[in-house]
Amino acid sequence: MQERRLDGLLVRITEYTRPHACVLALLGSTGAWNTPALEQAFHDAAATERPLVVDLTGLDIGDEVLLGALIQAHASLDGLVLINPATGSFARRLHRTGLEELFNTQNTLPLALAQLPDQPNPR
Repeated sequence: MQERRLDGLLVRITEYTRPHACVLALLGSTGAWNTPALEQAFHDAAATERPLVVDLTGLDIGDEVLLGALIQAHASLDGLVLINPATGSFARRLHRTGLEELFNTQNTLPLALAQLPDQPNPR
């Protein structure tokens, strides 16, 4: 488990691995002030070459940088599942942009992990 604490910057990104996935849990709000850390977290997750689960349960506000990172991850990874973006401002952003149908969303980590392939595909 790796935790990136961004004191005073309103987001905490916790990264941990499961046998067949990398999980990023976001807590707080994303914004221009923490773009580098958010982009680095997604880059590091992609480097594991495992499917990605992004837990948005603790997300208060997700901005366009987060949306862009998710779109890029969707396009480049073999598996991506979002946990609980069904409420709040980020859910409204997904709906307004028409992207809510792009992502596989689940309510819990066990349900999200069940949606991923058992083994990552070799590149």
